[in-house]
Amino acid sequence: MKNPLMKWRISSRLLCLVLIAMLLVSLVPLYAISLFNHACYDDFGFSIRTHAAVREGGGFPGAVKAAFENTVAIRNTWEGTYTSSFISALQPAIFGEGNYWITTAVLLTFFLFSLWCFLRESIRFRLGASAQAYWLVLACAAFVMIQFVPDLSEAFFWFNGGVAYTLMWSLMLVRLAIWLRMERAGSKAGQVIWSVVLLIFSGLVGGSKYSTVLFALLADVLLLIYAFHGKRPLRFAQLLSTLVMAALMVFSAMAPGNAVRAATLGGGLNPVVAIAQAMFFGVSLLGYWFSLPLVAVWGIAIWQLSGALKNSRLSFRYPLLVTAVGICLFCAQLTPTLFTGNYLGDGRTVNTYYFCYVLLSTGLVLYWAGWLIRKQENGELSWLSCPDSESIRVMAVLALAALLVVGCICYHPEGTLSYGPQNMASGSALRSLASGEAAAYDEAMDQRDQEMNDPAITDAVLRPVTTIPAAFMGDAPVDEMGEYVQNLYAEYYLKDSVTIEKGE
Repeated sequence: MKNPLMKWRISSRLLCLVLIAMLLVSLVPLYAISLFNHACYDDFGFSIRTHAAVREGGGFPGAVKAAFENTVAIRNTWEGTYTSSFISALQPAIFGEGNYWITTAVLLTFFLFSLWCFLRESIRFRLGASAQAYWLVLACAAFVMIQFVPDLSEAFFWFNGGVAYTLMWSLMLVRLAIWLRMERAGSKAGQVIWSVVLLIFSGLVGGSKYSTVLFALLADVLLLIYAFHGKRPLRFAQLLSTLVMAALMVFSAMAPGNAVRAATLGGGLNPVVAIAQAMFFGVSLLGYWFSLPLVAVWGIAIWQLSGALKNSRLSFRYPLLVTAVGICLFCAQLTPTLFTGNYLGDGRTVNTYYFCYVLLSTGLVLYWAGWLIRKQENGELSWLSCPDSESIRVMAVLALAALLVVGCICYHPEGTLSYGPQNMASGSALRSLASGEAAAYDEAMDQRDQEMNDPAITDAVLRPVTTIPAAFMGDAPVDEMGEYVQNLYAEYYLKDSVTIEKGE
């Protein structure tokens, strides 16, 4: 009997368009629900000075000046991560409560931009894949990274936390893309320009959280080994950028405020124990985050990039060594938070680990695929050969699609009682929008904002907000950090006191 699948044809262009459309449609609920979001928690603490500058008529220039002053003050009293401190002080709500939606517009859009930059340089130009193959991998990777992010609210809906981790991680990824882009700079002028741009981004990433900048430095070491071994023309410019970033990380780590913050964490670990635990917990996360949708990404990447892998000049001779180095690189980023006594870090920190996991694991899978291809070319793995037929490609695509669909249906993040796509990022946002939960939250917070901005009210009494979308941070003034946040509210809005309304 003739195989019915033989009648089918797989159009890479059509599949590419379908997957890009899937990604774009999945983003709509996330951008839509951001219109109902409001500032929360440390958004107020980091922007007291900038909010005052805007309130006093300083406008954006005054806010920038106050943000610089605030960064210096935070360095002396809390932490030395100057880039995230500076940007956090410019949270959108200082220019009007209704502007907080810009948070998601910045964090999510720049995250997508960073993936576009990095995968474009690594897949499209370094590996030599086709444009369609690159867009297919980009769409699938971005979908899995966003939809299954461990902590959605702290990734894309909280300015302060998102800037410190999601945005800084995205800056790091753009910096890696710039590093790769330098290799394609043909003219001397182009080489100088890209070297300067790399230095600028090194300065920005040097002021990020230590888990992020440590990952960036270790990645630089690996890239520098490759550059000096191959005598790449821009290796000294790249070395300079690494030294600048390392020096700025030391400058950040030497901030007087770091000791103040460390005291609030109840003590840390000695370096040896921190490194050992980083390896243990890092390997544990590799297994914990293994999922069917991720396998689907790996399968699509292999399917689309096999031709590029075959034509690549890389030998793919050391899969075990490369895998070991990749795992060590992944685990190393956990060391700073463990060392300071903050365990694995909060959700926003763990989010960056997950982002690295998806990209690193996909890269390692592709390296192993390249090794198998080279073995097959040498006649060592002839048993891997299979007929190149359209029906096999159709079955492979259907199998990958099934993995993705089943993975979405079975999705069950920690803390949820149900299984299904409603627990994914866009599913959660869509559910809140459709049920009216987001609108109810927005209405309650609008009323609170109106009262807090009323100069006639000097002793504010806040009514707890109980209807809160899962994508948002929650009602910080009434959680376990309630008193701390109430004091932030009072200073931010110039109140004599802020308390919580007593329940019946």
